[in-house]
Amino acid sequence: MMKNFLLSWGLIILSALCDSYAAFIVKMKFNELGPMDFSSFSNFSRYLLEFVKSPVLLTAALTFVAAPFLWFVALNRIDLSVGYPGLVGFHLIFIMTFGIFFLAEPVTVRKLLGVLLVGASFYLLQK
Repeated sequence: MMKNFLLSWGLIILSALCDSYAAFIVKMKFNELGPMDFSSFSNFSRYLLEFVKSPVLLTAALTFVAAPFLWFVALNRIDLSVGYPGLVGFHLIFIMTFGIFFLAEPVTVRKLLGVLLVGASFYLLQK
């Protein structure tokens, strides 16, 4: 029972975490560098070069590549109609958590209500 849980929901959670981490790192680097300058090809190229030189970006790339693999393995153990909404829900929770705690994004009633609805969805999908 526990093995099946880990090979389904455990991998779905890990996949969502990996993908969310990658998005967080990219956003953090964008925040650090500021807006892209499209005024010339040279300015845009310098921005991209500065962006890809970041060592932490390598961790984001690795987790971004790992996420679909983990998801595909989980699909072997769970119905798509249950697993995919779960994957999306965990993405939402992780992205909001990273944004609020590490990027100082605002906490709003709508965001909190969204998390509660995702939680209710998990409950309903498992019944």
